[in-house]
Amino acid sequence: MKYRKKATEEPNASEDPPRQKRPYNSRSMVERRQRILKATLQLIEEEGVNGVTIREISKKSDVALRTLYLYFGSREVIIGVAIKDFFYKNIEESGADLEPKTLPSLLDRFDRLTDIIIGNEAYSSALAPIFFSANIDPSIYEILRDIAISHVRSFVCELASSKANPLSDAERDLLIAQIANIEFSVINDALSGRIPLSQLSTCLKLAVLSLIAGFIPKPSAELKATILALREGLEPDEA
Repeated sequence: MKYRKKATEEPNASEDPPRQKRPYNSRSMVERRQRILKATLQLIEEEGVNGVTIREISKKSDVALRTLYLYFGSREVIIGVAIKDFFYKNIEESGADLEPKTLPSLLDRFDRLTDIIIGNEAYSSALAPIFFSANIDPSIYEILRDIAISHVRSFVCELASSKANPLSDAERDLLIAQIANIEFSVINDALSGRIPLSQLSTCLKLAVLSLIAGFIPKPSAELKATILALREGLEPDEA
């Protein structure tokens, strides 16, 4: 998908300037917020993140520009909130462990993540490539990175604090950052058709666990056996 160059939008003279953001504290404003975020997600799916403008959000949600600026402050904040709300709502509803610390719970988390991605394929296809874009807004990049990290943070922190695989804070953070990169790389490859979408969950698990096993001093027998089983589970032409 091609993305239009992100336009810098400022309220014109006929519009009220942005004011300090206000909290949503009434039923009508909660409903309006939902409309705004739904419209933003639809625009991301249709136009890509860089193609979403605050005027289009206003038009699609039927909410005045002044209100958007008043309650969110900027286009980037609206997009970031929409992405975060969508992901965490879906991952919670999926029944996944929100802080997986064991290998089985981590594997299950990737299965639930795959279901969300495939169930929202068009939206995911529009979002995944943005992570590696040089033009991505830093605040949106951090949100995407935090989402990717959320799958593995608890597991890696548990691992890093063990006697067998002690990691410094810097080593732990480096590992987590590299996992985020590899997650988006695999997801983007699957959504782009470079690997079969049916193999997304297996490839995600294999890429992440192989990275972990190669990084830590003493990978456990369980981790090694899981990686071997995942490799054997790949279709012959993908192994």
